Amino acid sequence: MLEDQVAFLLQKYLGNYVRGLNKEALKISVWQGDVELTNMQLKPEALNALNLPVKVKAGFLGSVRLKVPWSRLGQEPVLVYLDRIFILAEPATQVEGCSEDAVQEAKKNRVREMEARLLESRQQLKSEMNTSWLGSLINTIIGNLKLSITNIHIRYEDLESNPGHPFAAGLTLDKLSALTVDDSGRETFATRGALERIQKSVELERLAFYLDSDVSPWCVDKPWDDLLPSEWSQVFEYDYKDGKPSNAHAEEHTYVLQPVTGKAKYSKLRADESKTSGQALQKAVIILDDVTLCLAKDGYRDILKLADNFSAFNQRLRNAHYRPRIPVKSNPSSWWRYAYKAVSDQMKKAR
Repeated sequence: MLEDQVAFLLQKYLGNYVRGLNKEALKISVWQGDVELTNMQLKPEALNALNLPVKVKAGFLGSVRLKVPWSRLGQEPVLVYLDRIFILAEPATQVEGCSEDAVQEAKKNRVREMEARLLESRQQLKSEMNTSWLGSLINTIIGNLKLSITNIHIRYEDLESNPGHPFAAGLTLDKLSALTVDDSGRETFATRGALERIQKSVELERLAFYLDSDVSPWCVDKPWDDLLPSEWSQVFEYDYKDGKPSNAHAEEHTYVLQPVTGKAKYSKLRADESKTSGQALQKAVIILDDVTLCLAKDGYRDILKLADNFSAFNQRLRNAHYRPRIPVKSNPSSWWRYAYKAVSDQMKKAR
């Protein structure tokens, strides 16, 4: 039962965003307790549902591993490992009208109504599960989840926001791990009653954010979809030698946040304990080493241009269903009608 649920959830949430997910192999590996999915590529439409002014140009997920100790479930933690998450994004500022937009919006409204009814039924089911053995087991699994994420590089390249001055922004992270600990900071396993008072320890290694001005976009010798796993690593990963990145694409970045390492601790007290002691019910403490923030003049200029571009995108997105699909010179009157409808909608909302 639980094996089927895990396979269903992985397929449901990962299948919408990545290529290379084998349903049958996934189901078998979940049943065996050791799921390992490797060398998956992120779908370009992965962010479309969010209506963001950003789209995925290329993406790679090197390894997803899930270890489920079925024979000792409820006694040992479920382990989740993610490695080599590489994403290359670019602006999605071109918003074109589509005759199906109104139909799609109507469908979305119906889906929202169904989701509201489903949420209500789930809340009822949740209250029932909380008192059941299955609900207790699920809470124990979630409370003791052990997570490890390594080698993340998310890069955004922009040629449009500031014409003549292309720039790139990126987030890099060597490692992020989280596990359940006791009062002494040692790894532990919280059982059913102990979940009401739980502590999590988080470790962070080399988190950084960069903003490079007047740089050329990354280019590869073949389509991104045809890159081998080793080639993805060559483009995105850093192999530091003598304090400098060694691969061809890893230029010396202009860091807004210099690579920083640190630790964090999250704790949740029991409700009665919080009331009697006067302490916060939930508390998080973050300790970072040598935090250095710096924003260059060119970077500040690029951020302002990026904000203007995102604002224009959001404005066009609101009226995309009115936008003509032909050039202005071909039919100026249709664009005047588009302007009239857009302004009318804006005035109605203002009233």
